[in-house]
This record gives sequence, C-alpha cells and structure tokens, in this order.
Amino acid sequence: MERIKMYIDGEWVSSSTGAYRELINPANGQVAAEAEEGTAADAKRAIAAARKAFEPGSQWRQLLPEERAELLNKAADLIEERAEELAIAESNSVGRVYKETRYDDPYAVAGTFRYCAGLVRELKGEAAGGNGDLITMTLREPLGVCAVIAPWNYSIGTMAGGMAPALAAGNTVVVKPSSISPAATAMVFQAMEDAGFPAGSINLILGPGQELGTVIAESEDVAKIVFTGSTQTGKDIIEKSGKSIKRCAMELGGKSPFIIFEDGDLDAAVDRLMFGIFLSQGQVCVAGSRLLVQESVYDRVCEMLKERVPKIRIGMPLDPASEFGPMVSEGQMKRVLDYIEIGKKEGAALLIGGNRIVEGEFAKGYFVEPTVFVNCKSDMRIVKEEIFGPVLTVQTFKDENEAIAIANDTRYGLAGAVFTSDMGRMLRVCNQINTGILWANTFMEYTPAVPVSPHGQSGMCLDGGIAGLEEYTVLKQINLKMNPMRSGWFEGLDDTQEV
Repeated sequence: MERIKMYIDGEWVSSSTGAYRELINPANGQVAAEAEEGTAADAKRAIAAARKAFEPGSQWRQLLPEERAELLNKAADLIEERAEELAIAESNSVGRVYKETRYDDPYAVAGTFRYCAGLVRELKGEAAGGNGDLITMTLREPLGVCAVIAPWNYSIGTMAGGMAPALAAGNTVVVKPSSISPAATAMVFQAMEDAGFPAGSINLILGPGQELGTVIAESEDVAKIVFTGSTQTGKDIIEKSGKSIKRCAMELGGKSPFIIFEDGDLDAAVDRLMFGIFLSQGQVCVAGSRLLVQESVYDRVCEMLKERVPKIRIGMPLDPASEFGPMVSEGQMKRVLDYIEIGKKEGAALLIGGNRIVEGEFAKGYFVEPTVFVNCKSDMRIVKEEIFGPVLTVQTFKDENEAIAIANDTRYGLAGAVFTSDMGRMLRVCNQINTGILWANTFMEYTPAVPVSPHGQSGMCLDGGIAGLEEYTVLKQINLKMNPMRSGWFEGLDDTQEV
C-alpha cells in the first residue's frame, strides 16, 4: 500500500518514530493509503532546514526574483500535467466529487503559482528627499520561514494561497496539511521538487495538528503562520505563538448570509444558493449557509428548493456524473447529523433531507442528504454555529433594514451574497453587511488580483493582489547621508554655556 512520506531539506523521509496513519476513503470506509505520522522532532527538523535555506548565501537566497518566478511557473506546468492523479487522490481522501477536484483544484494551484510568479517584481519600496542631503528609502524584504497549516477541505488550493506568495516574496516554507488529506499535497511537492526548488526552500511535515502545530506556533525560527481552519484552533495558535514574536494570518469560521430580495432573479438566486451551500457537501468556509429571503417570495423560493434539491445527483466521488459525495470523515458526518437533531429540537422544521444515506453502495460511506431547515430563528444553534456540512437554514425578513440586521447578527464575517435588481439597494446592503467578501447577483466568483480580509471571528489576514503579497515581507527603512558630518550634540559644553 502507498505510504505518503514527508519532504524535509530536499529529501523524502519517514517519521522519526516509524509511526504512520491509515487514510480512510469516506465513500466506502476503506483504507485508501498510509501516511507518515511525524513528531515534534520532525517538525523542528523541517523548520531548521527552512531556516538554513533562508540564510544569506544559500542557493535559495541567491536566486533572482525572475528565477523564483521560473520555478513557480515550472511547478505550475507539472501540476497541470498531473491533474488527473491529483484529482483522484483528493476525491479518495475527502470525498469531493471528481468533476470538482479534476477541474478546480489542480488549476487553482497552478493559477495561484503563476499569478504570484507574475508579481515578483512588484514588491517595491519608496524614496523621499527634501531634508538637505539626506535621502530616505524603503525596501521590502522576505520575512524568513513561513509555516502554512492547511485544512482538509480544498487542501492544495488553500495551501497554494499561502505557499505561493511566501515563495514569490523570497521566504522559505514549511507546510503542515491536515492528517486527513495529505496525498494531493505530497503530489504538489513532488512537482515542485521536479521543478527544481532548492533543498530546504520547501518542506512538508505530516502528523497530528496539536503536536506539530504547537511546535510551529512556539518556534522562534518561524516568522509567520498562515492558518485556515476553525476559529477555536486559530485562537489556540495565536495564544501559543505569543511565546515568540511572529505574524499570524488566519482565515477561520464562517456563517455567511445569502440574501434574496423580492425583485431578485429567483431562478439565478436559487441556482447560486444551491452551489453555495451544497458544493463539496457544504464543507466550504464561505458556504452560504444562512438563507434570508423576503417574506413576499418565501413560499416561492421554498417550492423551488423542494423541487431542485432532490434532483442533486448524489453518487460515488469518482463517478463523473456525481454532483454530491460523502462527508470527509465519520466524525464530520456525526457532527452534521448531531446538528440536524439539534435543529429539530430547537423547533426548526425540515423542508428537505436530514438523514444519513445508507442504501446500496452508500451503506459504508459517510453520506448525508442535502438538508434545508425552515422556520429558523437567529438564536438557534443551527443558525449561529458553523456546521460545515450540507445544512441550509432559512429565515425571512420584511424589508432592507431587517435583512441587514439579521445578516449582521453573527460573530462571523467571512462572506455573503445579495440578489436584487435594485442597484441602490445592492450597494446599500453591501456597504452595511460586516463581512470580508460579498457577492451581488452571483456567488463564489472572484479574481485573485483584488485583496480580501475577513471580519470578526472569521480571522485576520489580507489575501490577494499586491497588498496580499506584501504581507509576506518586512519593510526596511534606509537613510542615506550624502556628506558625512558631526552631529554637534556632545561638544563638552559647561553648565553656563548656552546651547
């Protein structure tokens, strides 16, 4: 059986203890592969390798920006060539359907690599004169070792979002993927090794998040942590990183509102809503999990959901016809089913779904029906807490002000959507909702050229564009004096002399 190894200092290595973990295919409950189970010692070794590769005079540090860009572009080409095997590995690891992993993930990684490669010469400083013969300038320099802790959902795409700008800016990296989904990540590293990245510039460690994450957070040799995951884990990392001074970029939980006004295009809205909540079985950080629909079109929207949601093609992940697969793990399945029971007890009414699927080939997998709750209230746990599954809650509102109030009644602020044909209303609502990214009359369409930053308990980071790349640098000020001269400050004056 395949054993996924770690990549440290330019070599594929086993755990220092010889331990390994079995990786379960969530579609059938069977062992799909094995992965090395790294330890704190392995994490420290990877950090040391990255630190050494960042030292002045190293092969990595001597590369010109254009040479770093060339490596990223070569890796992007190789990743696209291996898109098929990457897609299969990801589907077998997390249960996302083939039509998604095949045509999204590899190209998301390659696209991020190429985009950041194109920005390497855009890291610029400033200069100022006007103070006699003193000229002041700034330079942007890499931070050092950047650690990227990636989640199990969209594992390689999320990893690339932290890894590519870090490398483009001249940093070295240590990547810690989820213990559930390291297979595709290892394949990306293989492509990067084949592209020619110098030893130590990229490092991959595998193992338990608690142990390895603690080493990363507490290490004084790590300059920045990029983390995507739950709000609570993010808080833990920030607390532990307080033992040393480092930057933290966190994209955390979300409970995003999806607002449909009576004058919106209902057909497009419901279509995008279903994409926003049921894509990847709802295991998406920006999922539109809270539907807010104006009272006058509530019945019509509910009827549309009752008609369309049952038509979702639920199937095995590698079936090209499948649109919806299993939850990532048995534990995540149980979490979602627990929340469905909580919703029932809280008084919400099931419109659609709510059950585990156990018929036929689904019997041994972790499949949960696409689920819609109506009669929901803002104080319900299913409305307030991130479920991270295919569960949509529906609330109604009378007017624009109430829609905004309900949308903002959350501790999160990651994403949101508004459907309306009134441009003035569209702008007013977008301006007043407290969230990092908003879509109007669409959902999950964006460009990496424009930065985004979450609000509230959804994290603290700045991703995308030049501003996002600058987050992986430190600004150095240099003051140049054209004609050296004495300060005249300490001239040996006695107390009776005037200065």
